[in-house]
Amino acid sequence: MLQTILSLYLQSLLFSAIAIVMTSLIWFVFRASKGLDRTLDERKDFLYDLLIINVMTIPIFAFGIIGILLMVKAW
Repeated sequence: MLQTILSLYLQSLLFSAIAIVMTSLIWFVFRASKGLDRTLDERKDFLYDLLIINVMTIPIFAFGIIGILLMVKAW
């Protein structure tokens, strides 16, 4: 049972990391194409904020996905 839960958590962690990083890349490219950040410091600050958001969001998203996976597996 514990092995199954760990396997599901690792799957959801991988999926959430891929989803969040892809979303962040799209957001970063969109922002860069619009030219919203004029100076190098603004670009660095935005990139730093984006990395912090990713680090905080990936585990939360993974727990949500594992809940969905557990419900689907139980069904």
